[in-house]
Order: sequence, then C-alpha cells, then structure tokens
Amino acid sequence: MMNELLSDADLCVKCGLCLPHCPTYTHTQNENESPRGRIALIQAWAGHKLPGSEALFAHIDNCLLCRACERACPAVVPYSRLIDNFRSHSHSHRSVRVALLKKVAHNQKTRRWAQTALRVYQSSHLQQTVRRLNLPKLLRLQSLERLLPSHSEPISPINSYYPATAPEQGQVGLFVGCLGEWLDQETVHAAITVLTAAGFAVHIPTTQACCGALALHDGDSTTARHLAATNIGSFSGLTLTAIVSIASGCGSQLRDYNNAGFAGKVMDISHFLSQFGAALTPRLKPLPKAVCLHSPCSLKNSLRTDQSVVNLLQKIPDLNLVPLPDSVQCCGSAGSYLLDHPQMAQTLLTAVLDQALAQPPDILVSSNIGCALHIAAGLRERGFTLEVVHPVVLLARQLTALGLEEDLTD
Repeated sequence: MMNELLSDADLCVKCGLCLPHCPTYTHTQNENESPRGRIALIQAWAGHKLPGSEALFAHIDNCLLCRACERACPAVVPYSRLIDNFRSHSHSHRSVRVALLKKVAHNQKTRRWAQTALRVYQSSHLQQTVRRLNLPKLLRLQSLERLLPSHSEPISPINSYYPATAPEQGQVGLFVGCLGEWLDQETVHAAITVLTAAGFAVHIPTTQACCGALALHDGDSTTARHLAATNIGSFSGLTLTAIVSIASGCGSQLRDYNNAGFAGKVMDISHFLSQFGAALTPRLKPLPKAVCLHSPCSLKNSLRTDQSVVNLLQKIPDLNLVPLPDSVQCCGSAGSYLLDHPQMAQTLLTAVLDQALAQPPDILVSSNIGCALHIAAGLRERGFTLEVVHPVVLLARQLTALGLEEDLTD
C-alpha cells in the first residue's frame, strides 16, 4: 500500500495548476488545504518522514474529493484514488453522524425502519417541536436533520421490471441507489417513465445495494468492495445496453468499480438520454420557465458529462436554461462531507446560492441527490420556496404519451 501511495503521489510535479480549482484552498489560502499540499503530506507520511497526527489527518479529511484538481491536472495524478487509499491505510474517519448515515444506507431493514420513523416524525408535527427546542443542535445532529425534506410521502413500490412503452430499442438496468427511493422517489419514477418512453425496458434488481462511496471515502475499503461485488452480481446475467444511474455521485463510484464489464456500461441518465432519447423530443411540451442548472462535481469532474444535461434540457421548448457560471465551485455536500465539516460546507453553499439567486429562477435542477438536498435546505434557510429537482423530472413532467397526458405534477 505504501508503494502504491508513493507511486501515485510521485506523479505530481507540484506545478500548482490545481490550486485555483480547489474549493478548500480558495477559501483558506492554506497550502496544506490544497491538492499539491495534501499530496506532499501523504508523500512525507508514506515515506516515513512525517508521523501520523491529528493535524495531518485533518488536512486530508478536509478534502471534499470534488476532483476538480484531477480535471485540471496536466500530469493526470489519480488524486481521488490517492486520498481514498490514504484514508483506508492510515485511519478510518468515522463520526456518529456518518456512522448513522452508513447504517441506513447499507442495511435494507434499517432503511425501511427509518422510512417509517421519518413519516411519523414529520406527520405528527414532532419535527417542528424538535426544531423549536433546538434539539438537533444540542445533539450535534443539525447538519443531518436539516437535509430532511419538509414532508415525507408514503413510499410507492417499485417493480423489478418495466417494459418499454414505445418501440423497444433495448434494455437497461436502473441503479436507484440506497437513498433515492426513500428521499427522491419522484426522480426514480420519472426515470422509469422517461426511459420506457424512449423505448427501453427497465430492470431494477431488488438486490442492488449502496454504491459504496460513503464507505470508501470514510476509509472503509473492505465494505466498499463488498458493496461493489453485490451490485456487480445484481446486474449480472442481464443483457443490457447500459446501467443507468440517476445520481451522478453514485454513477461516479460505479464507473470506478474494478470490473470493466460492469463499469464500462455505467452511464448517467442524462448522458444516456442525450444519446438514445431522440424519440422523446417531439413529445415534449413547452415549459416557459427560467431553470437554473447546477452541475454536481461528480458530473463535471468525474463522469465529465455535464454538457449532456444542457443538451437534454434544451430539447424542452421555451425553457430558459441558466447554467451557473464556471467559476462556481463545489456546493459543499460531497457525500457525507457536509455532516462533519458543516462550516466549510455552508461557506461553499453560500457562494452557490448567491449565484443561483442573483436572478431568482422558477426551478433549480441538480443531477445528484446529495447536492439537491443540501441546496434545498439552504434555500429553505433563506426563506425561499424554490423547487429543486433532478433534470429527468422536468423531462418526465413535459412528456406527452400517445393518446394521454403523463404529467408527474398531477
């Protein structure tokens, strides 16, 4: 492991081209909080020139793993792999908040219990009482509790197979993730509607699990490998055009699986539809609204298919699409990062919201559930009721079926 760390770290030529792209360096101007600085720290530690310490671990843990540095790096340093391997080998950064989230994400029975508990918590007005008493802050759970949607609808069951509703072009597997069905079921159902309308039969294996990103970035590579094996097995035996992911963070992790046959088929849903969804275009109703587009880091810097979302949404007639400027950095969600680093997460979110609300749109779209929940929470805290949805939800809402209307807003 030490040799692998040194081999990856030695690829860095310390040119510094990554620095202006790093959110933590941008806001701290601390070299130790830059990709170049973190790589130098790992080199010194792996080379036994620097002992492990809380200060060293803190600088590495402060990294969002947004991978903006990877996109800018002329030496193609595998920075994300370097950080994950360091965390796995040096220590596992587990807090109560992240451990709780992982417990829900990784265990289906726990997730079902949490779904029921959430409905009771919100429908009985207990949530308002808890917030009024400031209990989340007292229990140091405010960074987790603030993400919960303002209401919790009963979970609509999802079948394991949906036939194409248009002339069939092929079959796809749909990766819904561990939290999508619970916290963003509208996106799951919208994805099914749009994919089947585009002519693809949809398989949703019931045995699929969390993508493993929460575990991997927390230093738990063993659990991450186990989850990867589970997902690879879940989709094996199916003849699929693609394995479609609706959350770009999950898609990024799936694409990094050490299984070329699986990883090579993974596509973000917007990228897939931009290539295979031509049949949808003449069936899209006009939407005369301003839509602010947030591109998650996982889509821009890892999958690098953010332009596909632009191309897809521009097919909706009369839609005024307003992408956030290229200067906008990570929103601060970064998987579980916002739970353990709420101050930096809030700083980064403030910059995103300031840009998004400079000319308030009618709707904001984001392709990653973590980013969407974080941004929606920030909007609520500012007193805005702006809707935050996945791009595929807009597409499904504007889709007309032959002989009848399919509008998910009804």
